[in-house]
Order: sequence, then C-alpha cells, then structure tokens
Amino acid sequence: MYLWWVGKVCILNYCGSVPKENTPCHVPVGRPTTGVSSTFQMPEDAKTSNFIANFRYSAFQHIAFAMVRPKGSGGVRQLTEAEHVRIRTLFFDAGLSKAEIYSRLPQFSKAQIRKAIRQKELKRSPGRPRALSPEQEEELVEFVCASKKNRRMTFLELSVTLFSAIFGVWAIKKALYRLGFRRRIARQKPPLSEKNRRARLEWAREHINWTSEQWSRILWTDETWVKGGHHRRQYVTRRQGEEWDPTCIVERHQRKRGWMFWGCFHGSTKGPGLLWEKEWGKINQQSYCERIVPFIDGWIRFRRQNYGEHLNLMQDGAPGHAAADTKAELEARGVQVLSWPAYSPDLNPIEMCWNWM
Repeated sequence: MYLWWVGKVCILNYCGSVPKENTPCHVPVGRPTTGVSSTFQMPEDAKTSNFIANFRYSAFQHIAFAMVRPKGSGGVRQLTEAEHVRIRTLFFDAGLSKAEIYSRLPQFSKAQIRKAIRQKELKRSPGRPRALSPEQEEELVEFVCASKKNRRMTFLELSVTLFSAIFGVWAIKKALYRLGFRRRIARQKPPLSEKNRRARLEWAREHINWTSEQWSRILWTDETWVKGGHHRRQYVTRRQGEEWDPTCIVERHQRKRGWMFWGCFHGSTKGPGLLWEKEWGKINQQSYCERIVPFIDGWIRFRRQNYGEHLNLMQDGAPGHAAADTKAELEARGVQVLSWPAYSPDLNPIEMCWNWM
C-alpha cells in the first residue's frame, strides 16, 4: 500500500499543476494519512522548485517510511535438530497452538514454527554446490605444496595456471579455505646446511629446561640494517603449522647497503643502542672492539654494580663477533659469552624488536 502511495505522490508531483506564487503548498510528511501544511515563496522557476520541494519532502519521507524493515524480518537461520524437536513436542505432545508456541519461543519466527510442525524430519538445505570436484581439490593442494613458486601464487594465478581460468578467484579461495589453507606472510630465515641444522637442534636441547630467571640474565644483542625504498611482504598459501616448511619461507641473505643500528636488551630492560656512522667503515673485528665492545662491557658492569645482575652476552656468529681478537678482548674484560649456533636469527628474541621498529 505504501509503495503504491509513493508512486502516486511521485506522479502527482511530476505531472500536477504548479501553485501560484505565495500560495501554500501542502507537503505530506510521515504516514500517508497525516499531513502538515507548509508555506514557501515561489521563485522564478516555480515549476522546477515545486517539483524538487515536493519530491524531497514527500516522496523521500514516504520511501523511508515504507522501506523500514520490520523487526525480525532479516535472514532466517536454519533450526538445529534440538530446536526442531522442541517445537514439535510443544505442538503435538503438549497441545499448544502455533500462536502459543510463538509467544513462548519468540526467538523463532512464525515461518520457522510452521515449517517445523509441517516437516516430520529436519531437512537441511544442501547449499550452493561446490565449484571444484574432490579430484580437482586434491590436484589443487598437490600443486600448491609442490614448490615455493606455487606457494606464492595468488588465487587468480592458481586458477589461470592450473585450471585455465575456468574457475573464479572466489571458487579457488573457498576451496583452499575449506581445506585449511590461508594466505600468510612468508617467514624469513637464512639458508641452512645439514651441519647447521644439527647444531641448532643440539643447542635447543641443551637449553630446553632453562627457567625464566636464567633467560633474563642473557644480554641479547644484534645489529639491524635499515634500507631505503619500498618494502614488499611476500605472501604464501599454507596451512596452520606449515610456516617453517621449506616451500613457505623466504631465504634472507646478508644485506649490502643501508644503515646499521646496534642494540641490546635483557629481561624487560632495554640496554644502550648505537647508530653506526658511515665514516667508521665496515664492521670488522677492529671496529667492533673499538665501538661496541666498550658499550657491552660498560652496561654489564653498570648492572652488576647497581643492581647486582650478572649478565651473559649473546651475540651471533658474524665475522666481527667471532674473530679471535674479539673473543680475546671480551675475555680480558671478563664478559661471559653464550654459545650460539650459526644462522639462527629466529632464536634471538631481539629480532621481534626489529620487526616492531
């Protein structure tokens, strides 16, 4: 009824006569049965102004009123097996009418109650059929897990490469999501040899039972390189628990250009930091002993004298760190160094600080 009235108002507004200047124009507001009079001055182009005024204040008001969605008229979910049995029990066993059931169970619509009474057994809607067959889904999973290149393909590239684009992006995405795959940022780690793998495993076993207090006495140190330009993250398609699969990682090699920053922390305490100046040249055993070792020694002495903390140094196996002169300098200063496996930046918690920065 309201939509018919809105259409009538629009036709009358467009085709009706134009009132004379300085005459009241009745603009209905709210329900069709009520109206409020409003007087306005007619400009030169009276016909156009009258049409706009009537359309804005009348048609829009009735369209907004007529299109209000009644409460509970949204999408209707399917009943569960227990809810289906409950409605039928109240109707057939308890002898309640449909209206009484609706008053007692207002969370269900009248259509749901009628359908539950009409259907003896709950029938599930099959939903939209899957675009890919089980054989095609198996082929898709095998293709994605085959190599690093395939892991990094987008859903569109997978459709074009594997199925000649007969399936849309949404079909590929839904199939992979249903099978547990997601698009995630690829983890980064350096290439590892079998010797490095064994050394990392042995180190992890030696420290697996360390307490939080023992770990808090480690002074974690590292350098990070800041590079200019665009930084693009690599996404891969993987399942939960596959973040370190060889096909899901990006090998991180040493960076040649940029600005170096050295920092450290232990427990929940941030230590000193140092921005490496360009004129200092490369980081080797000489520059490391001159610039950074005094920072480390000074901080360890400061924490021991003022807080009674005995910190051990953790540093990676970079050439400047592992040089014989560097080890001798640290030993002469009384700095205890934690043994560290090669190519293990992922074991150093300071790496998370660089990600935050």
